[in-house]
Amino acid sequence: MHVQYVAVCDHVLVGADGKPSLIGVFSDIQAPQVPVTLPRLAFAARLLFTADEAGKTYKIEVVITDPKGNEIARPGGEISVPQAPIGIDSLAADLPMLFDMFGLPDYGRYTFMLTVDGKPTAGVQVAVRQAPAIQ
Repeated sequence: MHVQYVAVCDHVLVGADGKPSLIGVFSDIQAPQVPVTLPRLAFAARLLFTADEAGKTYKIEVVITDPKGNEIARPGGEISVPQAPIGIDSLAADLPMLFDMFGLPDYGRYTFMLTVDGKPTAGVQVAVRQAPAIQ
């Protein structure tokens, strides 16, 4: 298995053709005060599975931790990767997760760690910083 990308963004749209569009990818948030609530936050990942890894079910979770390392959420589920057709050496699995009214209680770095079958696989961080005072 290979992680092609992980990202945090404002929204993920999946087209009729199955292709995801990541809108507003970010890694920093400027907030005048905390807690701050984001109306929408999306986590997106793409995993590539080899033909040998296809035909199996995998447990997927995103462990979200606050700046102190405390777990604040662990959304997830299972994905079933179908058998690869003859002549195809890998299959992609897109993992869009949408969160509405996502709360960030403190300043600092939040980590979104993708785990596959309980093993940390890839992560991305979002920093919440105090916005400079307007003069």
